[in-house]
Amino acid sequence: MASPTQHPNSWFRDPSWLQALQVEQAVDNAALARQRIKGIPAAITPPWALETGEITIDHGQALRRTLESAALPLVVCDLPPGVPCTWEKPWIVQHKHTRWLQAIDGQFPSLPKHRSKQARKAVAQGLRLEPCADVALLLQLHQQVRERKSIPSDAAALKRLLTWILTSPHQSSYVVYDDQNQAIASATFLHNNGRTVYAFGGQERSNVSALATVLLIQKGIRDAEAVGNDIFDFGGSTDEGVDRFYAEFGAHAEPRFRAILVKGWARPWLRVFRPDLF
Repeated sequence: MASPTQHPNSWFRDPSWLQALQVEQAVDNAALARQRIKGIPAAITPPWALETGEITIDHGQALRRTLESAALPLVVCDLPPGVPCTWEKPWIVQHKHTRWLQAIDGQFPSLPKHRSKQARKAVAQGLRLEPCADVALLLQLHQQVRERKSIPSDAAALKRLLTWILTSPHQSSYVVYDDQNQAIASATFLHNNGRTVYAFGGQERSNVSALATVLLIQKGIRDAEAVGNDIFDFGGSTDEGVDRFYAEFGAHAEPRFRAILVKGWARPWLRVFRPDLF
């Protein structure tokens, strides 16, 4: 596999993301997808994207005005980590966070001792990490996690997205195999300009799956350093156990905000079917 390079801007603002998903861009100056949420027309952060792409504070205010004037009953806009959100009513602003590990003078800190021990244990138990360009295998491992957590997922759309992603030099994808040559875990790392994002993790239920994940994260951090990125972004998780797992790599919480706008007539319906938006 050729050495990865940085995306010139942001994976999540790349128009090919929407094209791969076969969805329309909702507004001209932001990577928001035109979708229907429980039957309500909406502009949302694109499926599987963590954010709307690189946005400055000034751009964010201009975007807010654009979205308020658009004829959209629902807007769900995830701002990039570290971008403050002071959008006032009628906006609903949800405070979230991701986890960042930061390099100092171009070098990431060594793994904490217990994580280094797990990486050595993984190798001792016969686990091996290999580059992967097999869309079907990455999709299979990713979908297993979604199914275990009962998270809806459009496998056909994700397959199109992964097919496009794997053609890019701005990513690196890996699978970990156990000592029986069984694929047990996977990850795709997206190398933005300055920040590498841990994305599209997949995992088969296994007694060594945690060790496999440590190997993947270790490799992702090394790739981030190799492409010249100063930030390794764990991608964030609403699962408290997963968030603690990331924190134990020495990653600090980095705030990010979700801004939601719901027109009055759509509120009763969405309060019933999408209470997470309020």
